[in-house]
Amino acid sequence: MRLYAAILVALFVCRTGLTADLPAEVASTAEGFDYFANNWNIVGLKDYVHGSRITPDNELLLSGKTPVQVRIGPDRMPLSRAHGKRAMHGWMPIILVDAVQGPVRYEIAYWATPLPDLEDWRKAFDWPTEGENFLTWIRVKATNTSDEQAEARVEIGPNANSNRPSRFVQQQADPKSDKEHTRSYAWSWRLKSGETAEDVARYTFFPADDPRAYDRQDAEVWLRRTEEFWQGMVDRAAKIEVPCRKASESLLAAHVCQMIANDHGEVHGGENFYDVFYIRDGAYQVMELEEAGFGESARKAVEFYLKRQRDDGRFESQSNQFDANGQAVWTLWQYYKITADREFLERVYPQMLRAVRWTIQARRTSPADSPFAGVLPVAPADGECLWAGKHHIVGYDLWNLRGMLCTADAARVLGKEEDQKHLRGEVKDYRAAIDAAWKRTGLAHFPPSWEGRGTHWGNTETLWPTELFARDDPRVGALVRHVRGEFAGGFIEGTIQWKGTGNVEAIHPYMGAYTTMTDLVRGRHEQVVEDFYWYLLHSTAAHAFPEGIYYKRRTAWNHTIPHVTGACNYAIMLRHMLVHEAGDQLLLLGAVPDWWLGDGREIRVQRLPTHFGQMNLTVRGTARGVEIELDPPKRNPPEKIVLSLPKSRPMAGTLDGVEVVQRSDQRQRWDLPVVLARYEETADWLKPDAASLTTGKPATCSHALGSHGARLANDGFADSTGSYWATDVVIHKADAAWWQVDLEKPTTVGRVVVVGYYGDRRYYGFTVETSLDGKTWDTVADRRDNKEPSAAKGYTCRFDPRQVRYLRVTQTANSANTGRHLVEVMAYEE
Repeated sequence: MRLYAAILVALFVCRTGLTADLPAEVASTAEGFDYFANNWNIVGLKDYVHGSRITPDNELLLSGKTPVQVRIGPDRMPLSRAHGKRAMHGWMPIILVDAVQGPVRYEIAYWATPLPDLEDWRKAFDWPTEGENFLTWIRVKATNTSDEQAEARVEIGPNANSNRPSRFVQQQADPKSDKEHTRSYAWSWRLKSGETAEDVARYTFFPADDPRAYDRQDAEVWLRRTEEFWQGMVDRAAKIEVPCRKASESLLAAHVCQMIANDHGEVHGGENFYDVFYIRDGAYQVMELEEAGFGESARKAVEFYLKRQRDDGRFESQSNQFDANGQAVWTLWQYYKITADREFLERVYPQMLRAVRWTIQARRTSPADSPFAGVLPVAPADGECLWAGKHHIVGYDLWNLRGMLCTADAARVLGKEEDQKHLRGEVKDYRAAIDAAWKRTGLAHFPPSWEGRGTHWGNTETLWPTELFARDDPRVGALVRHVRGEFAGGFIEGTIQWKGTGNVEAIHPYMGAYTTMTDLVRGRHEQVVEDFYWYLLHSTAAHAFPEGIYYKRRTAWNHTIPHVTGACNYAIMLRHMLVHEAGDQLLLLGAVPDWWLGDGREIRVQRLPTHFGQMNLTVRGTARGVEIELDPPKRNPPEKIVLSLPKSRPMAGTLDGVEVVQRSDQRQRWDLPVVLARYEETADWLKPDAASLTTGKPATCSHALGSHGARLANDGFADSTGSYWATDVVIHKADAAWWQVDLEKPTTVGRVVVVGYYGDRRYYGFTVETSLDGKTWDTVADRRDNKEPSAAKGYTCRFDPRQVRYLRVTQTANSANTGRHLVEVMAYEE
């Protein structure tokens, strides 16, 4: 589904300037922007194995992927992709959908609770204490917005005609059950002007013996309990609030995303997709839990790492991904740095040391005269798209070097001098081998593999999450320049490209975050701020993030929304823009938008865990400068605290023990409306490829399937079969299937091009009619006997130019099935 560039750009014409405050209506429009055509979401409970996903068409998926559909209005029109999703209070897993049918506005809410008859439902909100089943709720409110009486109708039930989603990437399997969800609901209300009526559908996630067991449960009570639980959860954690509402709400949504996807404490990449443990992604997920102040969740998550060590010492979750070994060691070290739990470090140090000993042995497998002497052996690498196991992966070496450095630091803390000395020597030798392998590439930067092949992934983690090289190392700068401006043409939509094994047109936000964080360490504050808002752009209106994106279609691949690692990398990025540990130093406000420091703005950081202990920070912009309140970490104070402020926003007053650094002012204001406007200006693939007299004009139809509404047949795009009007004469029990457009005034038309769905050998029979009044019709093309295969060029119908206001296409046949499909209908003067 596409949005017209002209419409969205028009929303921002009232922007008063790059440095001035934006009107509230502009900011809210940007915050409500939804990037994705395949917008999924989730309702569920913390640490349960399963959750209920909500499809782009707003169907609620229960166990066995049973889709529960909501149909509204006299025609029982199903909700569709045109009805966007919001989150209650901007971030809670209570998903809201608004829809209008005639004079009636329907407000739909989805949420999940424990089963009401549990002995202790309060504990069950937080953990599956009494089984994995839970209750999902669908509340519908109908309001008559007209001056006259109106009828509201609602039907809710399993959608027998829906194609159940195919198996997602490494999803969790449901327990086998002989039961199926069969219950349906139907309500009808006669509403006076302004009157509201409501009712609730209740479904257990797994089919229950008695589907009506919870009919008497009060929806308002359980909605309030749901709100109280999630609010209480975030209230106990660290707090970060910034002047941008989208940024603050996205942080809370990221916390929720992770809690629902975690399974009994084990961090997972998604709910019903990537629903397994990944050491590499999980490393950042555990980091997010720690830095967000979810200490107990982090503790449980770390324990799962300890179980993933093989007999030979290497940590592994996915076969032969060597970076996992270094990432597991770093995760253990990072947990100690945040908690200062020496007993934990003493307990896990032997496992860290065994993992490093595997690295020491593995990197000595190549002969001394080999061009790859001293680096890790060949192995498959999925992110770099080098699955054959014939390449030496640079990211694998960087992560194992980082693990070695972390273990050396652990030896220092524990007073194991001999271990530390030995490991420092190994680090020096490992660096020399990496330097030699790099020189042989003949490149200025670190490539994905020492052979120079692959797409960029782990090789970009040079200064992040800890610094492996000097900040001014020319190879680091060259790599940043290469991926930003040279690799396949550079960043697209402020995001790194992911090329796969061919010319894949995809971008990868959380992978791009590694380059953003490298630039944070390098002090390139404005670039970081710009990247930050591009990252926010690639989210839903409910602040759900994806994995990778097919940017020309605005779809997340593999339906990976909400993606936990994508959410966690956002949360980590925001945190480190405000507070970043750099060795023994604590850096404050290293990269924030200048306007966040403006008069009347406030940044609040409370109870924030750091490597040095918990801290609080309040930043207020005033007319005379920036006021700072700092309660610094005291557990093991940093050697230096550095605060960065722009030259135009000096500090008002003094701050003992803090070095204030003046940085340059940012050249322009960066915020979501600015990035969205730039996106619409530069994304050529959003501009219609088939503009004609019909483009964007009001369209109607006999009936439609879900998200395939009439407007998609004159949206100006004929080059893609991802956007089309669709119906089915069997499902709708109809003989005719027609589509109609209103040109809004009499217009000369002499040629119509009809583009049916294409890509196989199917063909369509159809007629084309024209009218001036919408009552009397003339047939100008009769192709009911057509046998020509449908194609992107369409079927061209020429006739003597005539005055036309209404144009109708009736599809009479489809050689493939009972569906009727129009990708585009174009009209021209001649």
